[in-house]
Amino acid sequence: MLSGSKQSTSSPNASSTKGGKKASTTACPGKKSISVLTGCTCCDCGDIIGDDSKALQCERCVEETWKCSSCLGISDELYDELITSSKNCLHWFCSRCEEYVFDNLSMNGEKIAETLSNLTDKTSGIEQHLNANFAKIEQQLMDRINVVEQLLERKASSDLVQWQSMEGRLQKLEEKPSIIEESQERIELKVDQLKNNMNEPMVQAVQGVLRGALQHDKEEEMEIERRKKNVIVHGVSESNADNPEQRVDEDLTLLAAMFHEVGVEEIKVENVVRLGKKNSDPAQHPRPMKVVLDTAEGKVQLLRKAKNLRLKQEGGWERVFIHQDLTPRQREARKPLVAELKQRKANGESNLIIFNGKVVQKRASQLIGTN
Repeated sequence: MLSGSKQSTSSPNASSTKGGKKASTTACPGKKSISVLTGCTCCDCGDIIGDDSKALQCERCVEETWKCSSCLGISDELYDELITSSKNCLHWFCSRCEEYVFDNLSMNGEKIAETLSNLTDKTSGIEQHLNANFAKIEQQLMDRINVVEQLLERKASSDLVQWQSMEGRLQKLEEKPSIIEESQERIELKVDQLKNNMNEPMVQAVQGVLRGALQHDKEEEMEIERRKKNVIVHGVSESNADNPEQRVDEDLTLLAAMFHEVGVEEIKVENVVRLGKKNSDPAQHPRPMKVVLDTAEGKVQLLRKAKNLRLKQEGGWERVFIHQDLTPRQREARKPLVAELKQRKANGESNLIIFNGKVVQKRASQLIGTN
């Protein structure tokens, strides 16, 4: 989706780096070498995003999500116009960020609309009550005036004292409408004040909700940033040594062997720790390892190559599974996707993966990348 007032684009004339990622050169036999971005592919078609690619990057997503102009459905001419014009207003969110942003906006808007509707209903009730009272008072006054007029007709021959007395009563009756008008103005003023007093707490409550949501988003982004170089490794045998330093050394040795198996020997490990309480028989039930690598690019490279471990027939590597270190919120969001993946596999579907917040079929390029 394209919307808003900013744009995140990949220009044909851009430099050799984008979004903090380093470009590398890929050469194929008989084809010209092209410069590509490590870890950057189109979230729709899976094509690699290079320096010459025409693509948009998700403005909010911290996972460096890109989508090429072909999958966006825009021509090369329109793409060039959008990224070179100084007057265009452009946002692009990936499907997951778009759903998150608009869901939060929709929920807050519904709460505000509901509160305003309740205030309108209360105001209407007050106005109806006042109108009914005013009509009742007016009718009483008219009845009294009619009575007075009848009395005047009957006592036309009364003496001056009685007439003056009657005239004084009429004077009072004539003054009552002005008193009623003043009362009405005071009531209307109080109603306006009541509306203002009710709006102010409502606005403060809405602002508080928005601030809370923004704070949670900021904390989530910080937590994702802290985990951006981490991977979780399952199925690697655990040492029985009593010395913690010896156990760490053995874990590092196993990791080095695993990196060699998948061809990423250049990746360096900054820290490794076993998660959870140690089992009575760690050899049979090894705990997962949290591995902190030296770069986020190294993490992406390892996750891509780690899929080849299941093809290894020796060394027990086929039992090893590696995934990125997710935050609690990301794990909760992933649970229904994992359940859907298992159910669809049980129903006979194959070559399924969780990608970009959805369970999808692997594309040909993804299948080739796992060989």
